[in-house]
Amino acid sequence: MLRLQIPEQLVSDLNLAAEKMLSSESTVRVFSHHDADGIAAASILAKALAREDREFHLSIINGINEEITKWIGKERDELVVFLDMGSGDAERLASLDADVIVLDHHTPRESPEKVLEINSHRYGIDGTTEASGSSMAFLQALAINPKNSNLAHLSLVGSTGDRQHVGGFTGLNAKIARMGEKEGLISSKEGLNLKNSPLINAISGSCDPFIRGLSGREDRVRHLLKELGIDEGKRPSELDEDEEKRLGSLLLLRLLKQGCRPDIADELITMRYIITSLGIYVSEIADYMEATSKKDAGTGVALGLGDEEAMYRAKEMAEEYAEELMKALLTLEKNGAREMGHIQWFWSYSSEVASAQAGIGMQYLLNQEKPVFCLTELERNRMKISARGTRYLVSKGLDLAEVCRAASKFGGSGGGHNIASGCTIPADKRKEFLKTADEMVGRQIRT
Repeated sequence: MLRLQIPEQLVSDLNLAAEKMLSSESTVRVFSHHDADGIAAASILAKALAREDREFHLSIINGINEEITKWIGKERDELVVFLDMGSGDAERLASLDADVIVLDHHTPRESPEKVLEINSHRYGIDGTTEASGSSMAFLQALAINPKNSNLAHLSLVGSTGDRQHVGGFTGLNAKIARMGEKEGLISSKEGLNLKNSPLINAISGSCDPFIRGLSGREDRVRHLLKELGIDEGKRPSELDEDEEKRLGSLLLLRLLKQGCRPDIADELITMRYIITSLGIYVSEIADYMEATSKKDAGTGVALGLGDEEAMYRAKEMAEEYAEELMKALLTLEKNGAREMGHIQWFWSYSSEVASAQAGIGMQYLLNQEKPVFCLTELERNRMKISARGTRYLVSKGLDLAEVCRAASKFGGSGGGHNIASGCTIPADKRKEFLKTADEMVGRQIRT
């Protein structure tokens, strides 16, 4: 723990949480968020508790609401731990007749004393860029037993799933990455930000980055590679220096021409982290976990715990998910978004890909001067909204967490980060919410 040089108060609170988990005579009840970061965080804590022979019961959920708290109340658990969630619901959690621990990195609100909330922001660590839910779970695992340092790679998987790797790991994430490299868990090398599959597939199948005219179009990629004199069967890792430079320069130019901000386009060539025991990019495992979060979260947790069969199942799910996401992105490429004064919005046909469609669309396809709101209809007259911005817009004052919390005014709920957030609202309040969001963003962004 000390090797990571984290604040003393954070160490103290983590040790207190570890003591509660290890001394509890009852089963440790764990709830974690339903995304790649949450699944990675769950895997880390599950592994740490299992190594101490602590009995635990883990559930992956999409959020905390009245239904969930009633469910927990009926279980009569003595100790309940929330991972990658809980900071926005601390008052609700305080009503539980149980000890409550929250390990989170989302923008915090007031927290009752009854809840032991360990949120990165409260210790001067930016939870948007420097620490994920997995980062906090990893610190907790170290507090339980320093030998859990060999779970560092899972922390990076979660942080990558939350896109905190963009621009390179910083803050706590960077410290964990250095620890992982020193212990031989990961290695790093600068290279093209493409999957390490044959180039014909790596480029045509690339959702992130999404390259106009090439992503989703195998015939055009084949023609491009033939013009460059590069074998379409080569993998990015097999390119010589000249080939990588020529291909990278051409793809970079295309990204800039399609309107990407330079800081996003520069991510085409970035630091790639490889899990040495698997020989697979951290980013690919993050993709696997993200796909399982949509299809079968249990497989994602099993993957994090090292189950080989789960790896194959997760890979299949990731391939299916990538096909669905590509279809959604091609639709967005064709139709674009509807613009209001200060925001833009579009419909997504699938709640599974909506958040990724919004994030990738914001970076590669849409107006870079306005945050995007992706709308998806749910059952029972509910609507899911995924909001995404850029670091450029955040630097101008954008705070999407504040905007999405305004959903409470319309009978909904929401929150998240300044750059990426979400909410659910009654479907018939769509126009009113979008009008409010447009007005709020207009006040936030400094011109």
